[in-house]
Amino acid sequence: MLRRARFPFLLASLALAAGCSGSDRIVGPDVDGPRSISARYEWIFTGWHLTSGRPQGHPSVLVTWNLPSDWNREPFRIYARRGSQGGFSRVGTTTSCENGRCRFVDINVVGGSTYEYFVSTADERSGFEAPSDYRVEVVVPTFAPPPAPRADSVFGLDNALWIRWRDGGSGGAFWKYQVLLVSIDGTPMEAAYHVGETDGTGFLDLRARNGTAYGYRIAALDTLGRVSDLSPVITGVPRPDYHAELVYAYGANTARSGFRFMDDGSQDPIVAGNSPQAHWRLEVSNGRWLIRPLGDTEVVSTGLTTALVCGPGSDPDCRATVAAPAGGYTRSAVEVNSEFSYVFRVRGGDGRTRYGVIRASILGSSGGSDLMIFDWAYQLRPDDPRLGITPR
Repeated sequence: MLRRARFPFLLASLALAAGCSGSDRIVGPDVDGPRSISARYEWIFTGWHLTSGRPQGHPSVLVTWNLPSDWNREPFRIYARRGSQGGFSRVGTTTSCENGRCRFVDINVVGGSTYEYFVSTADERSGFEAPSDYRVEVVVPTFAPPPAPRADSVFGLDNALWIRWRDGGSGGAFWKYQVLLVSIDGTPMEAAYHVGETDGTGFLDLRARNGTAYGYRIAALDTLGRVSDLSPVITGVPRPDYHAELVYAYGANTARSGFRFMDDGSQDPIVAGNSPQAHWRLEVSNGRWLIRPLGDTEVVSTGLTTALVCGPGSDPDCRATVAAPAGGYTRSAVEVNSEFSYVFRVRGGDGRTRYGVIRASILGSSGGSDLMIFDWAYQLRPDDPRLGITPR
């Protein structure tokens, strides 16, 4: 609450300089008081304690006023009192002014209290002060930060991460969320890095890079500038994904019937079905479409899905293969069904296990050659089962 009240008094009384001649005698103040004084409560946020996730900061009152018309760089003295009883005390002196407007921040305030302020122009040569015409009243609310958001999930996309969380119940005072990067590949950062902010419960980080694990925490801010505790850490790993890939049936077009998961989009993943580089190939036998794993590759069906990944803009009932299953893999051929997803466990060039996923979208033929059109994604990090979203 802000209240303006006209001063009924002049702050400093007239004083005469003893022993001075008539021409040197000061007969009244020769400075004007500040104009258009105002004040408002602000929460000063200084950062987070990353171990506990607690915000650091304190309440304050920002007092501002306009320069007097004849200001000659005289200092301004700020006076305040707590409550409406008792006298005013000087809480600061400043000459901090810019573009005709001056400011002072009072940090010696406590929540649940009311403060009154006025400002005076001080003539240090004469000792006179000319006060502002009005005093202002500010209520400093009791500090009650908004609840921390509840971390939900991180969708892995191609060189991007879609971070999602749930409202912590900040109510009508809610203003926005801040998204903070707190770790990279499991190494905590020295200070949280501000990635972005939004008034929704999701954020797309386009600066994430494939194969790197990123840890995030979310904070809520209210309209009074107060900051919540940080949410728990939630991590995600971007991975390459591609859409509308086409592979032919082995025998119909052998040179284009095999597939190899690639970590570089500039290379063609379609190879010959009898190539030693192929992870799997498409076969059609007696009207049945089959995926046949090759070499050390193993495969498992994860059933009917609606998309390769459920990212921003997906339908609420979007269903995708979010992570590689722990078991159920086979090196035998499995039947392919349209709109089903299949997870592969393959051996990378370094000999370590990696996971890939495909989703069959079309099974058909063209020019007499059977084919499959599918989407696919590949996790670059060895032994990491995350394919589309961080499991809850």
